[in-house]
Amino acid sequence: MQLPQVLNVLGVPFRIEVTDIGEDNWGETVGWKRRIQISNDSDTRRLWTTLLHEWVHAVLYVNGAANILPNEVEEIIAQTMEHALEEMLLQIGPRLLATLNEDK
Repeated sequence: MQLPQVLNVLGVPFRIEVTDIGEDNWGETVGWKRRIQISNDSDTRRLWTTLLHEWVHAVLYVNGAANILPNEVEEIIAQTMEHALEEMLLQIGPRLLATLNEDK
């Protein structure tokens, strides 16, 4: 499954780019450019988990928290939320989507 080209983050559109971003780097969020970059060296699962991770960085940028958090703390939050979201989505993802779609 292909990543979206644009992902809204708290109502702000971020462009998603799969590109060569350098060795030992799976993703990067450039908040002021409204851009999330994902390494093209990643397998499909890594693409999606990296998108989750970078989405958290984008959320923290949009809500202003990235401006006050030390980089190390922001990274811990992004890593923790990436793994927590992945775990939750694996458990309840289809039911969650079905329920959300019922209310539309």
